[in-house]
Formats: sequence, C-alpha cells, structure tokens
Amino acid sequence: MNGPTIHARLACTVLAGAMLLAANGAVASDWQLPRELRDEIAMLEPEQQQFIVSGAALEFLPSRQLEHEISARDEDSLRTFITDLMQVAGEMGYDPERDMGAIPLNLDSNNFNGQTISTPAPLRKHVREPGPFSVHRYIFPESGVPTFAGAKVAIYPEDLVAGGVDVAIIGIPNDMGSGRRNAKHGPRVMRALNTMATPDVQTLLNPLDVLSVVDYGDFSVDNMSTARTIGHVTDMVAETAATGAVPMLVGGDTSMLYPGVKGVAKHHGNGSFGLVHFSAHPDVHRNAVHTISDTQAIFLLLNEGIVAGRSMVQVGLRGNDVTADNLQWLRDQGVRYHTMASVERRGYDRVLSRVIREVERGPSKVFVSIDVSVIDPSDMVAAGRIATNGLRVGEVTRAVRHICNAKEVVGFEITDMAPMLDYSRLSALNANAILNACLVGMAARAAGFRPNYIHPLALDHGQG
Repeated sequence: MNGPTIHARLACTVLAGAMLLAANGAVASDWQLPRELRDEIAMLEPEQQQFIVSGAALEFLPSRQLEHEISARDEDSLRTFITDLMQVAGEMGYDPERDMGAIPLNLDSNNFNGQTISTPAPLRKHVREPGPFSVHRYIFPESGVPTFAGAKVAIYPEDLVAGGVDVAIIGIPNDMGSGRRNAKHGPRVMRALNTMATPDVQTLLNPLDVLSVVDYGDFSVDNMSTARTIGHVTDMVAETAATGAVPMLVGGDTSMLYPGVKGVAKHHGNGSFGLVHFSAHPDVHRNAVHTISDTQAIFLLLNEGIVAGRSMVQVGLRGNDVTADNLQWLRDQGVRYHTMASVERRGYDRVLSRVIREVERGPSKVFVSIDVSVIDPSDMVAAGRIATNGLRVGEVTRAVRHICNAKEVVGFEITDMAPMLDYSRLSALNANAILNACLVGMAARAAGFRPNYIHPLALDHGQG
C-alpha cells in the first residue's frame, strides 16, 4: 500500500470524527494558530498555510489534534497530510459536473399534479348542500367511520364556512423526516383511538359543547418528496385558515411544521403571531444537504421572517442538536428557549411559569407546535426522533391547556408520533391527550373561563 493512500485514508478517518465534533459545536470560530507553531508551517505552500490559519482545517478535526499534527510531523508528512485534508475539503462541496442538484421528475407524466387537484366548485353543488355532515351510522358514534374526536366531516372550504366551524382537525401523513419511520400513520391511529374531545377536568366542559369541530380529512402528500409536498400543504392550510377555522394539524413528521406555520402566516401575515414549540430538538440545522426537513423547520421559519424570533418560545430542548452553536444562534434571533437542563436546575413549575409569562407578553395570537419527542420515552416510546430524559405527558398537557386558553390560537400542530413503534397504543393515547388539552383550553377561553379556573365540584367533594 503506497504512502498517499495511507494518508488519504487517515484524512477520511479524521474527517469522520471531526464531522461529529462539528455537529456538536466543537469547531472553534475564534481559534488562532499558536505562535510557537508558525515556523512549523512556513515551508508549506501559501494556500496550505491559509487553509490552516483561517481555521478551515478545523471543519475536519479539533484544534488540539491539528496543533498536535503540526508539531509531530516532519515536513513531507505534514505537507501530504494537509494536501489530503484540502482534497477532502474540496470534495465536500457541490460540483454540478458530479452531483445531482435536484431529483429529476418525469415532466411528461399525465398525472404530475394528480394528487393535489380538488373537485371543481360547480361539481360540489350537485352532490349536497355545503356544511359539515355525519359519517356515522349511529346517533352516539361508538362505531362506524373513525373521525378525529368523533366529529362530523367537512371536505371543502364552503363546508367550513357554512358550518361556522371553529376548529378543523387535519391529517398530514408525510413520512420523509430524519427519524424512525411510520409517522405517516399517526393521523390514522389517532383518529381510530377516539380519545379526543374528552371533558375538561378543570372546568367540566366538553369542548364539543362549546366549539364547532370537524374532521377535515388528510391533505395530500408526495410520499417521495417533501419538497413537492410543502407547497400544497401551505396552500391548503392558508385556505383553511381563511374560512375562520383554526387548522389543527396531525402529522406526519415535523418537516410539516414549516408549511403549517407558513400557511397560517399566508392568511394572517408574517410576524403577526407567536410560535410556541415543544420539542426535544431545536430544528435549526443550517447546513444540510436537503433544503427542507424536520431538522430545518424552525430555521426556515425564522430565516424567512415568517415568525419573529422574539415571538418564539421553545420548551424541552435536549439531545444531539442542542449544541452551543445552535443555542447561540437561537439567542441571536431573540428566541426564548428552555432546555431540560433548565428544568432540572430550576424545577418544571418555575420554568413553566416563565414560559407562560413569555407567551402572555408576546403577540395576542399564537401557533402551538408539539413534536412528541418533547415527552419522555416512558410516556412516548413512539417518537420518531426519540430522546431520553424529557417531560412527562401531564407536564406538557398542563402547559398546552394553559397557553391555548390564555391566547387566541391561530394554528396547532402535533407531529412525529410513529404508532408502529408502540403496539400498546399508549403513545397515541398521550398524543390525543395533548391535542385534547389545546381543544379544552380553547373551549374554556370561548366560554369565558380564565386558564387557572377550576369548577368547585372538580376541586373539592364538599363533604367536610
């Protein structure tokens, strides 16, 4: 085996480890080559010296290892080592002669947009009068066609308008995210479990007695392309919001957070509402190969000005993506984030009180987003991007109920519950509980109750 091959393999080994370090924020942007090592690189070519002193080499190995390689290698070995690293660096970027910049599609297909074409308005009137309708056989629908919350069904915007619908629950079965697959079946299983719209133990209200709620079906997705899905979902969410109904979106993976919020903003206006994001993951990946995924949703929303950083609150962050670099970026955007380290140090009640203050001081309207990864695996084993040491489901529902009561909700989304990973259905039960928490919060608000109100009968038996 010749020398250059050995060095090339070494460079690739260094690169693999260094990419992990970079992902964890280990690259030091303020690093400078120590003075005592400057003479060691003087014999290198100018571009090689620049590769080192500029810090570009730190994309591939930590500073301590770079300094060790410079001090320990002889002239020829160091030159070969840096040459190999520079070659690897050159191959990391996009080359139009080598790399596919986009997935080619069959532009001659006679069904290119087939899955997104809706029934024309004139044809709808020949079927029935607009408005929500029941698909259940029995008056008390314990069986029949499963719907979210056992609610009536609406299909078109005119159904929502004619029915004066307050909340439209919608499935978005996208499954192209970065985690464990099967989130596309989240809407189906959450429908079938029929544990939504249960009475609120604080006010003793049933949300369906206060709110007009419908199952608005599933929005169409391209199972092979998130990029082709986001435009249609954005338009459909905007169309739903324009009727006056609040879109409550059930994923599907968390990449759908981006078109969900964008669609609401398309109707209400960019920056016109706040975003409360419960998740283990900050989702601010800024250097990914793909341009849309669950790991980028928050970055896109902030970068495009759809939501203002100062109007955003994140709760429950932990795991691999919670790096100093990502947290600093969030801080620079004005985002108020709360990690599990904060919960462990201060206690959940204090953190929740701070979250509520921040939300209440923000915009009068809010979009509430739940990535089920925020919940500890003991309560949510079916999270697509699972992370240990999270919040309990009761802690999340308490926060969501309060926020959905305290503010005008313009959108809601729960994502990344992959039911195949939990045959007990506990994960689906708890996902439904979180959606229900927002429903009861909205119902309590509509009925004139404050977030902390508790009905006397619910608080005490009164028997002395």
